Amino acid sequence: MSSGTTLPLRVQCGYATAEAGINTAETILRLYLLAFYTDQVGLSAALAGLAIALAICWDAVTDPVMGVISDRTRHRFGGRRGYLPLGGVWLGLGVLAVFWPPELDSQAAKFVWLLLSYCFLNTGMTVLSVPYAAMAGEMTENPHQRTVLFGARFAAANLGAVLAAVLPMALVTQDVGLVTALLAVATALCTWWATKNVRFLLPPLQHTPLWQSFAVPFGNVTFRPLIAAYVVANAGIGVQAASFVYYYQHVLQVSDGDRQAVLAVLLGVFTVSIAFWVWLSKRCGKRVPLIVGASVLGVGTTLLYTLVPAGGVAWVMGCGAIGLGAFVGSIVLIDTLLTDVLDHDLLRTGQLRSGLFFGVWKFASKLVRAGSFVIVTGVLALAGFVENGGAQPPAVHSALVWLFGPGVGAFFVGAAWILYRYRFTDQKQAQVRQLLARREQRLANGVRR
Repeated sequence: MSSGTTLPLRVQCGYATAEAGINTAETILRLYLLAFYTDQVGLSAALAGLAIALAICWDAVTDPVMGVISDRTRHRFGGRRGYLPLGGVWLGLGVLAVFWPPELDSQAAKFVWLLLSYCFLNTGMTVLSVPYAAMAGEMTENPHQRTVLFGARFAAANLGAVLAAVLPMALVTQDVGLVTALLAVATALCTWWATKNVRFLLPPLQHTPLWQSFAVPFGNVTFRPLIAAYVVANAGIGVQAASFVYYYQHVLQVSDGDRQAVLAVLLGVFTVSIAFWVWLSKRCGKRVPLIVGASVLGVGTTLLYTLVPAGGVAWVMGCGAIGLGAFVGSIVLIDTLLTDVLDHDLLRTGQLRSGLFFGVWKFASKLVRAGSFVIVTGVLALAGFVENGGAQPPAVHSALVWLFGPGVGAFFVGAAWILYRYRFTDQKQAQVRQLLARREQRLANGVRR
């Protein structure tokens, strides 16, 4: 299958499948890991937040390393694609280790187990997700086809997130971990098999020393503002995810079933909306819909989660899960802009370095995610949070309102502002594609002569 052809639907869906397993694991970890270790394992909030943050920092460091390794990989199992089975199994074992801790008495032992098991899990996540993400930019040269691939990925991711919301309603946390581990392995193998006939655009082998490679993406003027917007938007997502369980439990004071129902509806609306945002990007470009979507999310989140009364499930279901959920799909477009940056880098340098760019991209998101846990657990500790599900002081209520509402909203508005000032427009991307096509034509003519 040539990289210049339209990818069959079975390949698009097969490629997206791995994201369902990846995001089931990531969503379970984001929403429930901190609460599991504070409320069930009995680890203090400060130590749990520190262990999670350190493990995510380790994950962040390994992402660009894996990106460079996958850029340089050539073997009969399919370059980057060959890492999918290994990463899937590794991730599955890591999930089991995190959610099946042994009986531990001391705070120090619980801290060490969480830190080491989560580092092990995150290494498997890196081995799987970095090569997997970089594959999309090398499966086709068509910008819209790439957008469709990313849209399919995010739709699969949301299906995984819906599973992550529903599974705790039917299973205890440790059984949720077992199902998540099996799903991670199965979906990775499915994507590996579905892409076996794709002819990937293989980047030329690079000889830049490993540690010097990490600074390379920041030399690209189109990359720096884009990753800044990505970091700011992910800070909002990270703070909201880390404080989600606590906000619904201690501010809204709703049942676990209501909370999970709201999350499932939000993710369902998000998934359905992706098709609309992909269609809109084809008609209007990617940047303007992304700016509008992020702005609405910022303002809407600030107002809704500051003003909603305790027990206001109908408000968060209608205005949050359905109303704001329809705009969450716009965030898909920020990842597709990175493939445009890769085209610009290819034109400028003659090298296709998808693994490196996606590795640094994920490196930044993981650092922000680690920082989000530190922010949330630090604020809770300062407010006097009581572990093991005890009654909370009023300061915890106020802290959660400010974190979940205006705190998150400010990040989304900040991302929209950065994107508003972003100068690598859709018109300039079209010019880049034209110049690349001319270069390829000249090379082809030279080969024929």
